[in-house]
Amino acid sequence: MKYTRVAPQNTRAWRSALWALLVFAAGVLSTALQAAEPAYDLVLAGGRVIDPESGLDAVRNVGVTGGAITAVTEQALDGKRVIDATGLVVAPGFIDLHSHGQSLVADRMHAYDGVTTALELESGILPVGNWYSRQAAAGRALNYGTSAAWTFARIEEFEGLAPQADLQWFREAFALERWVKETASGVQVANIVKSLEQGLQEGALGIGINGGYAPGGGFRELLAVHELAARHEVPTFTHISCDNLADPGSSAECVGQVIALAASSNNHAHICHLNSSSVRAVDVTSDMIRTAQAAGVPLSTEAYTYGAGSTTIGAALFSAEAMAAKGVKPEDIEYNGERLDEASFTALRAAQPGAVIVRHFLDLPAERDILDTSVLFPGGAIASDGMPWIDSSTGALVAPDQWPLPESAYAHPRSAGTFTRLLAQWVRESASLSLTEALRKSSLIPAMILQSSVPQMRRKGRLQTGMDADIVVFDASQVADRATFSNPRQPATGMHYVLVNGVPVIDGGVLSMDSMPGQPIRRPLGGGATAVP
Repeated sequence: MKYTRVAPQNTRAWRSALWALLVFAAGVLSTALQAAEPAYDLVLAGGRVIDPESGLDAVRNVGVTGGAITAVTEQALDGKRVIDATGLVVAPGFIDLHSHGQSLVADRMHAYDGVTTALELESGILPVGNWYSRQAAAGRALNYGTSAAWTFARIEEFEGLAPQADLQWFREAFALERWVKETASGVQVANIVKSLEQGLQEGALGIGINGGYAPGGGFRELLAVHELAARHEVPTFTHISCDNLADPGSSAECVGQVIALAASSNNHAHICHLNSSSVRAVDVTSDMIRTAQAAGVPLSTEAYTYGAGSTTIGAALFSAEAMAAKGVKPEDIEYNGERLDEASFTALRAAQPGAVIVRHFLDLPAERDILDTSVLFPGGAIASDGMPWIDSSTGALVAPDQWPLPESAYAHPRSAGTFTRLLAQWVRESASLSLTEALRKSSLIPAMILQSSVPQMRRKGRLQTGMDADIVVFDASQVADRATFSNPRQPATGMHYVLVNGVPVIDGGVLSMDSMPGQPIRRPLGGGATAVP
């Protein structure tokens, strides 16, 4: 038998051909594997998707990649995880402009209420940079942010105390009086403005003017603060300094002052909790705001869904003079779920001026129409004014990572049920609002109030491709608040999934204890204004 010897060059050609074939096969296999890899990290399949900006209200599939919405489509989507949202509403997460809790434990209660972004804007904080650093180090389940605090700057100026980015520091300041009552001189106004400007340069979202706690703030001081906000193109967030029905010092007078400040400075002024500031004069104040808006004055407002408020008992709101002018009685006030009388009110105010109490200002359901005027205000946002959780046995804040809440934990029920209460009572029960409009008040409108000066907010409050994946998935027939004044520790029900930056915080109706995907909402450092694109 004869064997044919293969020439070396033919061997080299054969080997080259074989190598080329292997490379081709590897490419085909890689392509096939890539095709098999799910296109999305998470898919919400078959839910009723509502986008309050575009008006979309239809069954769609939503794809999430990383922290963003990357598809909203009728086409089937393949994801690493697919959640069947059939029969459920899929909507943008709720943005709370007015949340004082600002801790992980408050986030967890808010998450059951559908909140994905919780901001401290009415009161604010100083120093701002330190606060953001502390929140990042502690970890947050929800997105978070703050304004620069006018009251903190006043305390610093009048009491000589260096501000601490801590709610407890502010509570303790209620034992002092100069910052509450005294009117600032020209030099003092300049110092207050300087402190606030530093806060803006450190990324604050605006200026919080908690006027109800410092009625000594004069018009010129407040005008200087509004002019500072105008220069930096950020909103002010005002708790008006009076809530009386009758003049002088009526709520209408104080709303008029905010309108005048906004008009004279050309600054966007946001009026906080229209319901509790206006009380039974809300028909007058709401008409004033609408008329000013129609004339081009940059104004916005908010309300929460309760006829009772919450604050500290040592606030100027409860001085003998203020209570007489407003007709407030000690029996209108609760502490740890129990009504006070004159003796217990006086003793508590003297011994613990920082104690958190509840004040009932409407007789519900008899005065529901008064509450409706503020909750249904056209273009108004819903905001909780949620309070921090206090251990009623010690008076200290509940530890941020303590869960479930201890039986001694107390806060106003709005800290747990503001937004779900809107969906249950005003959408489902009374049909005063459409579902889309309720979602608009809870997500899109808050985002629009901030988006001119805070670039991040242009990606929130919408359920569209390219937006942040802050998403709620809930049962519209079951969603409801459960917190009561006697037992506020009951989380809301009906939220099946709450995603923050694409990560479930509520997963299948259950709190995900390890989820802390919250990110800071913050203006660019240096305080420069950012134009709307």
